[in-house]
Amino acid sequence: MRGDVDASDVDPELAMAVGLVALTDASLYEAAQRAGVSRWELEETMRATSLAERLDVTIDTDVREEIDRLYEERCG
Repeated sequence: MRGDVDASDVDPELAMAVGLVALTDASLYEAAQRAGVSRWELEETMRATSLAERLDVTIDTDVREEIDRLYEERCG
């Protein structure tokens, strides 16, 4: 943790979502849903902190996966 960040600055739901992405095979969508945050909040947090790059998360792939998931959900 950087010296200028206090534990009270950390959003526990976003931290949980990042942990799910880092430690499991959960997609951004799945991790965000389980943690109770939006996928877009999680994506923005991971980009802003360079965690997407460090954790080798490909944002565009997850967008395609989400589109496919939504299509299947709605169109069967």
